[in-house]
Amino acid sequence: MRTVTLGFFLLSSGAFAQTFDTSNNGALHGDYFVREVMIVGQTSNGSITSAKSTIGRATFNGQGGYQFAGPNGMTATGTYGVGSNGLLFMQSFVDSTQLAYGGLSGIGPTAFVASATEGVNADTIVAIPAGTTTSAASLKGNYAAGYMAFPSASVTLVRQAAFTFTSDGAGNLTNLALTGSALNLGGTTISQSVTGANYAIAGEGIGTLNLGAASATQILSGSMNLYLSGDGNLFIAGTPGGYDLVVGMKALTAPASNATWQNTPLYFTSALEDAVTNGTKPLHIIDAFYGSWNNSAGVSTVHDRLQFLPGTPGAYDFTFSNTWSVQANGTVAPSGVPSYQITLGAGGQAFIGTGAGGLYSLIVGFAAPNFSGPGVYLKPTGIVNAASFAPVTNPIAPGELITLFGTGFAAGLVLAPSVPLPRTLSGVQVFINGQAVPLVYVSPTQIVAQVPQAITPANMVNYAALQVVNNNVKSNTVTVRTNYTSPGVFSFTGNGVGFAAAQRQNYSLITASNAAQIGETIVLYATGLGTTNPAVADGAAAPSTLPLAMTSDMDVVNLGLQAGKVVFNGLTPTDVGLYQLNTTVLPGTPMGTILADISTPDAYTSQTTVAVSGVVGMVRKPR
Repeated sequence: MRTVTLGFFLLSSGAFAQTFDTSNNGALHGDYFVREVMIVGQTSNGSITSAKSTIGRATFNGQGGYQFAGPNGMTATGTYGVGSNGLLFMQSFVDSTQLAYGGLSGIGPTAFVASATEGVNADTIVAIPAGTTTSAASLKGNYAAGYMAFPSASVTLVRQAAFTFTSDGAGNLTNLALTGSALNLGGTTISQSVTGANYAIAGEGIGTLNLGAASATQILSGSMNLYLSGDGNLFIAGTPGGYDLVVGMKALTAPASNATWQNTPLYFTSALEDAVTNGTKPLHIIDAFYGSWNNSAGVSTVHDRLQFLPGTPGAYDFTFSNTWSVQANGTVAPSGVPSYQITLGAGGQAFIGTGAGGLYSLIVGFAAPNFSGPGVYLKPTGIVNAASFAPVTNPIAPGELITLFGTGFAAGLVLAPSVPLPRTLSGVQVFINGQAVPLVYVSPTQIVAQVPQAITPANMVNYAALQVVNNNVKSNTVTVRTNYTSPGVFSFTGNGVGFAAAQRQNYSLITASNAAQIGETIVLYATGLGTTNPAVADGAAAPSTLPLAMTSDMDVVNLGLQAGKVVFNGLTPTDVGLYQLNTTVLPGTPMGTILADISTPDAYTSQTTVAVSGVVGMVRKPR
């Protein structure tokens, strides 16, 4: 097997127990309005067997505990934690046995989203800070909102909508224009106007939202409990005992542009979804997730921590990328799968998304906080897969190459002079759970390091605390989740999107003008595919003689969503942390520029592409 030097990928891009970081608990304190919808079970034909929901007020004490009061005298107490990067966990309001995970945003000023992904349920939580003297006058101006519901906990009535309106601050809503779909109304996109809509708000911001008489023939109708944030910029609504959710935000001031979205580079997200197939007996695949969404130069890199129903303990990590162009009215239709219709809020600080093409969804994105610090500073959201650059909610895996972003890391660029990789470069070290780790290179703002093999849930290590030390000066500590695998494919651009840095069987790089052919075996290069057999020491070169280091898990390569035949999946000989998947392009693979995806038992990445031509090539035995 032929190798590609590690520098081609990394320089082109810009027994260690640890628990969830709770150093930032004080950032979550005071009264919040919350809405949680949890789908508990689903039959094989898609019907919901049971569901839970609540809406009300939670008081967080800033020290890791909360009290909740909901409708009909419902009360609950629970615990929570917030990390230095804004990532959080908390006990579910509707089921104290379930932990929800998410992110504390920089808007509202500290609204948050979360989802109880680690159990067996599909769950979403949206929370906005309450005020003290919020009134009807606080809801004034133009707003945009999203909606999803399972009326009567029935998948046959699933519906979604995006809508806008103008509030006069005196209880009246005008110009309420809605676009959405409902399965019982044919499932196609339709428009709806609501006249006579009104609201009432008193006290901290609690009231009602009235959208006409409830009717199954309308996408959105009836009366809901309404809660408005203290700053008047966000609201949530829902029916007590129902399984619906409305999330609204101040509308942006047109015209919008790409800068409106990419000026907010990172969002924390949560969603509840139902993917419905066509046919006389539609199949419903219900899921929920929390995650993060990173934007840059018209491209998004997204991570979702997904739980599907019928659920089994544990979740699935999904990273993908898409391209987009913001319309003047603030709407966005990102390319690719999954398919969403996005609406941006004021200043691009929040967004809501609904599904398309049979996907019913309400995805909510709140801008992550802006982080900066003096001296040696590790950006709390700046730890990413060195290949995919998937954002901060994506976990790290044993043997993975990761990129750390920050300031004051080193005096200049210094590359590792040899293999095994050193654990100190120019006086700079990176520690993961107290252990100095191998370094590929260091620079003033960026470091590439290797995750030790011991950092894995297999060793009961579910979190990793990272710290940079520059000549004995320590940075802040940042904690991220771990997983068995966290795949990312290296790309030409070095940021994990666009053409994969893949080779044809003659070892030439695959490009639009040098496409792979049906029948030939190509090579994809990746990191984050987990442990190998035989094991390779941290920082050491992979063996170049038999036995080669094969991944412990069987990995799948999908080319244009068509499975290829993986004939080798393991570490690239003589390199460190670089995996390769030699894959035969099978007949039936789509032609043109297509996605090059990798699937492992606990993760899926869909960010890069390869070009495939229709010419049948000679099948050659991999070596």
